[in-house]
Amino acid sequence: MSDPGPGLSDLFLLLGNNNPLSSMVRTMNQFQKGVDEFLIAVENMNRTLETLNGTAARVNGLLDTVEEPIKAFVPQVTRTIKTTDKLVEQLSAVQISKQVSDMMGVMNELSRRMAPLAQFAESAGGMFGIPGLRNRSAAIAPAPQVEAPPPRPTTAKKAPAKKKAPAKKAPAKKK
Repeated sequence: MSDPGPGLSDLFLLLGNNNPLSSMVRTMNQFQKGVDEFLIAVENMNRTLETLNGTAARVNGLLDTVEEPIKAFVPQVTRTIKTTDKLVEQLSAVQISKQVSDMMGVMNELSRRMAPLAQFAESAGGMFGIPGLRNRSAAIAPAPQVEAPPPRPTTAKKAPAKKKAPAKKAPAKKK
């Protein structure tokens, strides 16, 4: 066989840096790098979507669990609200005021009747040293203010005090 002679590659080697295909090779390398980065982004997006699908499935399961009790509870709440509205319509402000006043009277009577029991509990707490049974008003009242102690006397010698003249007595009244 005979030598085919110089080929196309030999021609490009002769051109050196002015090779017209070198810019195409760089463009192809940049394109390949862009395609690789795009594929990585698509893989990341797929993982993110899988995580979101898992979260959505968990939320749907939670809603399936909670939905039935809520649906059963809503009619009861609606009935309660309607009943309360009817009662409020039936009661006038005077009736409500009278009922509140009556309730306060009952509460006052109850506290009056419970006073001896409270005193007994305070006594028992003091006698047995049970802190829960002692007077609760002491725990609620603010702590008393403690006054600062008087200043200490200094060791410096003081000048002798001047003696005061005895006070003059007023003359006795004659009768």
